[in-house]
Amino acid sequence: MVWNRIKILYVIDCLNAGGKERQLVEILKNLDKNKFKIGVITLNKNQFYTETVKKLTEYFCELDKYHNKVKPLFNIRKCFNEFKPDIVHTFDSLSSFYSYRVSKKYNSIFINGSIQDAGIEKGLEYKFKRYYLKKSDLVISNSHKGLDVYKVKGKVLYNAIDMNRFKEKNNSGNKFNIITVANFSEYKDYDTFFIAAIKLAQENIVDNIYIIGSGPNEEKYKKLVQNSDDKIISKFKFLGRKSNVEHYLSMCDVGILCSTSEFGEGISNSILEYMASGLIAVSTNIGATKEIIIDGYNGFLVNEKDFEKIYELVKYVKNNGIKIKEIKDNALSTIRNKFGYEKCIDELTGIYSDLMKESYAKYN
Repeated sequence: MVWNRIKILYVIDCLNAGGKERQLVEILKNLDKNKFKIGVITLNKNQFYTETVKKLTEYFCELDKYHNKVKPLFNIRKCFNEFKPDIVHTFDSLSSFYSYRVSKKYNSIFINGSIQDAGIEKGLEYKFKRYYLKKSDLVISNSHKGLDVYKVKGKVLYNAIDMNRFKEKNNSGNKFNIITVANFSEYKDYDTFFIAAIKLAQENIVDNIYIIGSGPNEEKYKKLVQNSDDKIISKFKFLGRKSNVEHYLSMCDVGILCSTSEFGEGISNSILEYMASGLIAVSTNIGATKEIIIDGYNGFLVNEKDFEKIYELVKYVKNNGIKIKEIKDNALSTIRNKFGYEKCIDELTGIYSDLMKESYAKYN
């Protein structure tokens, strides 16, 4: 069976510095351009990854949902008419809503990749998301937990990590540093992180505490730190959004992510990046995180809000070099074997090809 390059149109709500956006960028960078013609529609303009995505695609269309939520429903038809996709692959519920009906008009195969979490949506949002998941030709989730939460069948395609991003060696000298990479939103448990981090700073266990991320709660935690003494204040580095996360990870020894049972946790890019950078990952045992971390083998899991355990584990990492080397090696092996981008891209390529074969057989 021979056909021209398969035309894949990705539809995503925004191109901010978030997990699903990073995953889209990894796919765009690594998908075989000889096999696929790639287009992207985003519902918002001028965002963190906008220029990066433009350079990685043959077709790019921005719809201004921010100023007019109805207009994109009509404008998206123009994008479809220009690109004429074989396959539409969405990354969130809103993109699925905007693109589902028009994809059916163009007889495009509709892949719903909106399960990037393990329970954020509640009430009507949950029902809305599940409605379009069930309508889709195929559901792709980034975790088994996500399929369970939304009660749908589909394929699991783990987030892809390009190990070539993490070649920078640790340049922290003799300093012992920790880091967290997460947006300052209600979805993350920054209260627990800061209680543990301030105690670690007070007892001089850590030298620097790097915080990458932004959001509505950022000022709250900056003020919390400012109420400490100067010695503690100097250890905290609020960095905001950063495109070169790898550089700051290379300065650190432990990466921490605190999540909440209310909003769950999918396959976290932050945890994968910690492990790929040679850090010891410490994370709340919630949602799909146990699909990445095996406690004590390739990282550590803690109960929700257990800041004392985080404190103890960071001390343990600092004082147990031989055992920690083994855990780091196991973490790198996990990333290469389970989350390496070659494996993920091969699986995604296979999914696209199989869907096209099924479509061809159906209509011919």
